[in-house]
Amino acid sequence: MSLREQGIYCLPNGRELVVRGKTGGGHEFLLSGWGHSEASEYVVNEAGRILAQGKLTAWDVKDLMDTGRTARDFGT
Repeated sequence: MSLREQGIYCLPNGRELVVRGKTGGGHEFLLSGWGHSEASEYVVNEAGRILAQGKLTAWDVKDLMDTGRTARDFGT
């Protein structure tokens, strides 16, 4: 699954996250909580697994639901 830069995705628990490309390149993505500009606790690793605060969650990138919205649409 390819994640859209600034795309808003929803975790299975209902939390909405904004995808932001991780500095330094690679295949990891930094996910930021909606309305927050600071670094997020969520990261998608190269294997597609979602980590929260450095610990594996039960989710992987396939569990993210694309809301079809983009953070730029809301001025964030």
